[in-house]
Amino acid sequence: MSEFKGKKKSKWIITAIFAVLLVFLIIFVGNMIYSQITNKVPSFFGYSVMNIISTSMEPQIPENTFILIKKVDPAELKVGDVITFYSKDPTIRGLPNTHRITDIRIENGNFVFITKGDANAISDAYEVDSSSIIGVYQKNLITLGKAGRIFQSRTFIFILLVVPAVLLFVFEIINLAKTAKNVEKEKIEGKEADNDGATKESEGSGTEEGKNESD
Repeated sequence: MSEFKGKKKSKWIITAIFAVLLVFLIIFVGNMIYSQITNKVPSFFGYSVMNIISTSMEPQIPENTFILIKKVDPAELKVGDVITFYSKDPTIRGLPNTHRITDIRIENGNFVFITKGDANAISDAYEVDSSSIIGVYQKNLITLGKAGRIFQSRTFIFILLVVPAVLLFVFEIINLAKTAKNVEKEKIEGKEADNDGATKESEGSGTEEGKNESD
């Protein structure tokens, strides 16, 4: 009995872990799809996750690093902060970019930010206005970066999609075989019950005839 409970508990733990990973994967993939389709960065409770695909912020933010950014009031920003914003540069217009603030000006009552990549020699040619800011950099997500590389690998996709599909197919075959076996068993039991009933009726009929003859 204790062995059965242990197996049941292990099954629930594995199911829970798989569910958590599945939810994480859905959020992660959904975030990537949303970003690619709309060129917008989704926010969860004021926080967003970005994948830095350039070397402009090295060494602090290496290429292919995931970072955590937080929604911020532009008035709270200061020189030296690293911000993520929608770029006005024609080569990447409308796409998220992450650079450091090197200067802040106020024009017509609005904040204007001058930015520069740490690894770049000169500041960005296009200024950043308050409405273009997505958030301020918080930290690198090293673990998420490693997980992201795993999720993006063909091996992981194969394991995640193909293996469960094959297992599901095998389980369905097993269930169908069990169902067919149970149906066949019920048919056999039904026939045996009918035969037993017929035999008892025959025996009862013979007994009645014997009694009549003796009478």
